[in-house]
Amino acid sequence: MDVDYLAVFKAKDSFSRKELQYEIERFNPTLSEANFKKILQKLLDSGMLLRVGRNAYCVAGDRRNYSYEYSATSKDIAGFITRDYPCLDFAITELSQINEFVKHLIAHNIYFLYVPGNYGEYLFDPLKSKYPGKVLLYPDEITFNRYWSDDVIVIQRLVSQSPMDKTTPWHARPEKILVDLFADKILASTIDRSELPNIYNGMFKNYAIDESSLFRYAGRRNVKDKIQNFISTETKVRLRTVNSDAEQR
Repeated sequence: MDVDYLAVFKAKDSFSRKELQYEIERFNPTLSEANFKKILQKLLDSGMLLRVGRNAYCVAGDRRNYSYEYSATSKDIAGFITRDYPCLDFAITELSQINEFVKHLIAHNIYFLYVPGNYGEYLFDPLKSKYPGKVLLYPDEITFNRYWSDDVIVIQRLVSQSPMDKTTPWHARPEKILVDLFADKILASTIDRSELPNIYNGMFKNYAIDESSLFRYAGRRNVKDKIQNFISTETKVRLRTVNSDAEQR
């Protein structure tokens, strides 16, 4: 694919769909809307172009789309749910996912299983049978600190508008993890507060973060202002979209 038209955008933090289309049309004045959509999708699929917000993109550079190789336990949990509850939305975050970004590695793993509404009630017994002594249902901080152990499965409620992976929906997107580190008290309690800047700096440096998705979800979880203030005062992150208040774009 001829990608010379991306050169003009390499120094930009972000650019819009309209700007990209204009640049491509300079190379191909007869470009149809359908062909432009195909080119845009190919650029996204190839990883040359990354989505960083609603109608906002950047040239990949050193960044890439986030991926994580889940453990056999997570895959087993996901397999059970998709088999017995095929229409159920859910997401899994492993505590070990954070190890890529922290200075002091986390020695134990915890599986945070997010399911909508009260579906945790239906999943608790079968999961308890598969993993005896390893399942906590909607625990508060006191219960969690009293009963947690290595490889414990913590069932939490999946909040509406949670960022979902398009390819494998149960995989936790980085935007969800970044927000849950502030909004999920149980997850937050497992991470030393001093590591949060490292996690944010590392995720934003190495991966494409959809800022619109992040702040929309943060707003849903009532931590939007807290995260915006944290980013501006405690991290080296430079938001790539024009207006960090993603809801206004």
